[in-house]
Amino acid sequence: MQMPFEGLNQAQFEKFEPFLPPQRTGKGRPYAPFMKVLNTIIWVLVNGAKWASVPKGEQWSPKSTAHDWVGKWKADGTWENILFHILGIAELAGLINWERASVDGSFAAGKGGGEEVQYGFKGKGVTLHCLIDGNGMPLAVTSTGAAGSERAQVEELLDYVNIQTGKVGRPKKRPKALQCDKGYDSSELRGVIRKRGIKPMILRRSWPNRKAPLGRPLSKPVDRWKVERTFAWMQKKYRRLVVRWERKNRYWLGFILLALCLIWLDKILK
Repeated sequence: MQMPFEGLNQAQFEKFEPFLPPQRTGKGRPYAPFMKVLNTIIWVLVNGAKWASVPKGEQWSPKSTAHDWVGKWKADGTWENILFHILGIAELAGLINWERASVDGSFAAGKGGGEEVQYGFKGKGVTLHCLIDGNGMPLAVTSTGAAGSERAQVEELLDYVNIQTGKVGRPKKRPKALQCDKGYDSSELRGVIRKRGIKPMILRRSWPNRKAPLGRPLSKPVDRWKVERTFAWMQKKYRRLVVRWERKNRYWLGFILLALCLIWLDKILK
């Protein structure tokens, strides 16, 4: 069943437009209108449909054109630049809650065959790793093979957050505390988090013969369910993220970053 999709409005498109390549004026075939390209990509993202099912008409670009731009904009960093710009707008508007962030992973089936074996994507599915703010809004997402270590992604997620506010000399933003479940229980990881000036709130694993740690009890996560809700938002609203159909990682990550951009656009343009 197809989800209703009316396309980007002008206010939404204006957040993307400054980061898109300029139209060709000399030799060479002109680019397809980027409003149509984005609408076509978002239609696939929302409906989870095959590229062959892209509708035809004045509102849409050719499916091969839209498919190519998904990969190109991931390869040249366009999707990241758009996301960081939107996060900067959200930060200036006071929409990001830095008090207590959370990290978790969620499995997505892999059906695209997968030619990037080094990531473990050969038909085994993938794990989405997400960092959210205190309100449950996604700040960063990475993807690894289903057997990849979740603990190893925490530092990468924290490094990925790049809030561009236009203020010279402004330090990089960091959450005050980071919540994780028992799968992240590691003294090494706690040390890495503390070195960044962040308070780790990680549940300890239960071992039959382990003695109770000395000192006062560690702070426990209190609302880590928000990250689970974020995954539910992403997979319910953007059906293309439920299953990884893309053979190449840049197309899969392009869809993920676009989903984050759209989630934040809905927030800041309310």
